[in-house]
Amino acid sequence: MLLVVLFTIGSSVLFVPGGATAAAKQDAWISILAGIGLSFLLVCMYNGVAGLYPGLTLVEISEKLLGKWLGAIVSFFLIVSTFAVGGVSLIDFAGTFVTRQIMPATPVIAANILFVVVAIWGQYLGLGTVARAAEVLFPLITALFIVMILAVSPNMKLEHLQPAFTVGVKPLIKSCISYLGFSTFPAVFFLMIYPPCVKEPDQASKAMLIGNIVGGLFLLTITTVCVAVLGAEGTSRQAYPSYTLAKKINIANFITRIEVLMATLWFLSLYFKLMIYFFAGMKGLAQLLKLQDKRALLLPLGLLSVVFARMFYPSAAYRQLWDEKIWPLYVGTSGLIIPLLLLAMGIIRKKGTMRRKNNS
Repeated sequence: MLLVVLFTIGSSVLFVPGGATAAAKQDAWISILAGIGLSFLLVCMYNGVAGLYPGLTLVEISEKLLGKWLGAIVSFFLIVSTFAVGGVSLIDFAGTFVTRQIMPATPVIAANILFVVVAIWGQYLGLGTVARAAEVLFPLITALFIVMILAVSPNMKLEHLQPAFTVGVKPLIKSCISYLGFSTFPAVFFLMIYPPCVKEPDQASKAMLIGNIVGGLFLLTITTVCVAVLGAEGTSRQAYPSYTLAKKINIANFITRIEVLMATLWFLSLYFKLMIYFFAGMKGLAQLLKLQDKRALLLPLGLLSVVFARMFYPSAAYRQLWDEKIWPLYVGTSGLIIPLLLLAMGIIRKKGTMRRKNNS
């Protein structure tokens, strides 16, 4: 559950407020509420896919339902999504954020290498160790989040949230899709972990639902506070509105500029999101290539991710275009179209099997 919460927050804590507000203005909180409701349905669908063949990963389910060749193509697309589109994107974003906001004199590639080294070490220790680290660090993340919200609360103005329900349906839908693209569609990659890597799959399905809702409430809170403090226009213009929000903290003109709290919260949650992407990608690639030990892929994929981070996202302007226009469509294919296809094929096959049994 904690892994799902941290995965949902991940990079979304910096992206979602600006993306949702750019479309829905002061009604961004409404679109995120709707997104949380749709997320519940999506996670139910993911649980349904996992229940088709308990014990198999998403890659194995794809090959079983779609056949050897089509299943391999779909599996390869999912693996590329986790590694090139998910993991590499987060590595580049971490490096870009550090060099633009915290240490401008540091080369981006140096920040990327540091992030990748920690990621490789986490993968080497295993998912169990990463999950235990989540248990230890989640209270710290929650505490930092609460401290930041309380510290900035004197700057909130309710008039920034008014008037409500005025932007129309289209902007709300666009804002909701932006939320789903960053927070929920990527959760389909948990099907590489659950059910094969957990002891009690039934409890894991509930944990998926609860974790996604709790993560959504974190994002709902930070988006509402961003709009209440910065205003709708101010939030949509900022590249990292929640980081800008932390800069507004001023307690008695003594405790100021403690945005490092926001950066710490974000780096911790981003790390766990990267771990899930890498674990899912390496496990899927190992299964596709019939490798016995996925850790043989650790160093090659780690080195490639540093190179690909600069190749795939050459500039900040390109990255912004990618995040706004391409990412929702790409991850929507992985998080909506493919699971729907697998669920439909699984239902059709089960009905066919039942008919044959009845006829015999």
